[in-house]
Amino acid sequence: MIVVIPSNRSVDLGHLAPLIDSGARFVVVDDSEGSIRIDHPRFRVFDWGDRRRLLGDHERAIPRRNGACRDLGFVVAWKEADDDEIIVALDDDCVVEEADFAARVERVLSRDPRPEARVDGVHLNIIDCYRNVPDRVFPRGFPYSARPGYTRCRFVPGAVGDVAFSLGLWREVFDVNAIDKIQGPGFSFPDAALHFESVLVPPGKLVSVCSMNMHFRRSVIPAVYQLPMHVEVMPNWVIDRYGDIWGGFILKTLLDKRGESMAAGGPMIRHLKDGNVQRNTWQEHLCHLVNDEFVDLLRESAERFGPASHVDMMAALTEEFARRAEDASPILGPYLVHLADAMRSWVAVLS
Repeated sequence: MIVVIPSNRSVDLGHLAPLIDSGARFVVVDDSEGSIRIDHPRFRVFDWGDRRRLLGDHERAIPRRNGACRDLGFVVAWKEADDDEIIVALDDDCVVEEADFAARVERVLSRDPRPEARVDGVHLNIIDCYRNVPDRVFPRGFPYSARPGYTRCRFVPGAVGDVAFSLGLWREVFDVNAIDKIQGPGFSFPDAALHFESVLVPPGKLVSVCSMNMHFRRSVIPAVYQLPMHVEVMPNWVIDRYGDIWGGFILKTLLDKRGESMAAGGPMIRHLKDGNVQRNTWQEHLCHLVNDEFVDLLRESAERFGPASHVDMMAALTEEFARRAEDASPILGPYLVHLADAMRSWVAVLS
């Protein structure tokens, strides 16, 4: 098992004790020229210098100064992991509390039967997986257009799928849109508990894939690409904080094409840090406006190619994004041009 953690400050090894004890290997992506030092035999730190060395002319694939820098850790895992090895992605402000965290990750990435979460419409609210969280709490990236009339999902027992990716959930500070924190319901649930340890997300449905706690097989790495963010598309306005959300929509779409399953649930982490509401509201604003457009464009683009390896499907999707950028809205179009350029380098690095 390889654990990938991005950071621009520090990594508290106490937060990771169960995974250290399990024998996991750690790749820390230092989003700087080299400010992080970790003295432990199973930890390696990769900074901007390593990034230049590993990526060369394709450095544009992975941005600096945002969470998508974790892609560098995925490149390392792609090159070094065994074919069926498990990759765990965590944020640096997450605490692993369960002593058997690694064993539970192995169980959820299996064909073990579990409930399937059924929902009307395209978007499934992953917070429906909790049994003691009130209605009308939505995760970051859940489209506002899908909220009116939304009803909680139904859990149908006994489903089986080849789970290649599992979205781990959280206790304490939930990952919700910054603007929802201003007027919406509460978003901190220290004692949050799940209905089931793991549920399947049905084919054709999308979920907000927050990157702070993800578990997947090496073969899926090309499709777990965290999209470049903080891209200015008009003066003083950026596309930001949706790198994992839109990347997760891509991931689920490609998993569906290959007949692979996505699960959600445990093992959970405890999330400690609450971001700056004012700054995050500005960062997320334009993405709220074009979220539906991105989803529609993605789903239409994916209809133009068939199932293949994740690298090949990402390559095909890249060219679809480039082709459609000119006809996209003035907000999304410039971002798609930037994204297609980055994705071409991403595919090249993994090919």
